[in-house]
Amino acid sequence: MKNLKAALIVLACSFFYPAIVSAQVDLSLKARGTGFYGKFGQTYAAIGYEPGITIKPSVSKPWAGGVSYSKNILGYDANSNLEADMNLVTFHLGGKGSIGKYVHPFAYALLGFRFMSYDNDDIATDDDPLFTSFSLGYGTRAGLQIGSGKWRFEGSIEFLTGTRSRYLTPESFEKAADSGQSYRDFTYRSPIMGLSVGAGVAYVFSWSSLQSDLDE
Repeated sequence: MKNLKAALIVLACSFFYPAIVSAQVDLSLKARGTGFYGKFGQTYAAIGYEPGITIKPSVSKPWAGGVSYSKNILGYDANSNLEADMNLVTFHLGGKGSIGKYVHPFAYALLGFRFMSYDNDDIATDDDPLFTSFSLGYGTRAGLQIGSGKWRFEGSIEFLTGTRSRYLTPESFEKAADSGQSYRDFTYRSPIMGLSVGAGVAYVFSWSSLQSDLDE
């Protein structure tokens, strides 16, 4: 049985090796800012960063996909000790092409997960964080890379919505203090729609070119 498993692994590696060697890989790191809509947008905006990886299996075909992670601090204009974070794990699938030598546009469909956490120094609790929520996210992203070498500038714009999510605002704690009830009784629940703009750098390489660089 062990010999059979080893043979299957070798066969799979032999089958996928040509695709792996010819694949183009993008490693990117961008700063991002997000504006939100609805009740959530009346309270919060976000700023953060986003590393990601995109794999284009064939240079001659446009299809590409990958995954990115973004960590965002939620900011608001209020005199409150509330601290809020939003983390996104997003898978993307779509296409990337080239216009001439220096311009490389891309467009992807997005599907992922949104995690939010809240803390407040004014509330004594054994829970850390004070409140968390989870929701699915989906949307679209479009942008372009500029450059002809391995290092390129990358900019993008992204629209993301998703399933309904529970969240807190400074108003939640004010209502809880006035009524004597728990702040959890004054959470809001709605889809969180946001428009994000990102800018940063990308390192673009293929396995074959990377091997050539290592051999030099």
